[in-house]
Amino acid sequence: MADETKTPSRSEAATAARDEELAPQLWMMITTFFHSPSRDILFLLGAALCAVVALTAFGQIKLNAWNKPFYDALSRKDFSEFLYQVVIFGVIAGALLALNVAQAWLRETSKLKLRDGLTHDLFDQWLVPRRAFHLSGAGEIGKNPDQRIHEDARHLVDLSTDLGIGLLQSTLLLVCFYYRFMDRF
Repeated sequence: MADETKTPSRSEAATAARDEELAPQLWMMITTFFHSPSRDILFLLGAALCAVVALTAFGQIKLNAWNKPFYDALSRKDFSEFLYQVVIFGVIAGALLALNVAQAWLRETSKLKLRDGLTHDLFDQWLVPRRAFHLSGAGEIGKNPDQRIHEDARHLVDLSTDLGIGLLQSTLLLVCFYYRFMDRF
């Protein structure tokens, strides 16, 4: 029997080539970020976002745990305990509201700082000598590059920031509720 080796299909070869290109691109993005002038403020905003998301998860767990004593007080028709639980709810809801406002402010500030840094970097690359001349001959894609740079940077930053924060928040809530659930059994 002859030794048959499987030759990769075109889609497998394209996937392998894309995976080989991913590591250098990721390394380039990381090194560019670490050399960015706004690196320190972005680290502070990221740490603050992580803290606010963690506190929000803690508040949501407390709100979830609050349900049992509240409904127990209702079932016992204990008016003083009911009022106490309403006050507890007010404290938890007020804290969660403040945390949600803080998270929205931090998210928007992060977007602004990231977009500012990205736009400045893109404009620096665009203003290389003779780049505008070459762009003018590129056809439709070369028209209004300043507006295209701004809009593309805004779109990239908005999607990346929202995705990153959403992923962090969902993962943290999943882990917290999983461990809370496992403690009950």
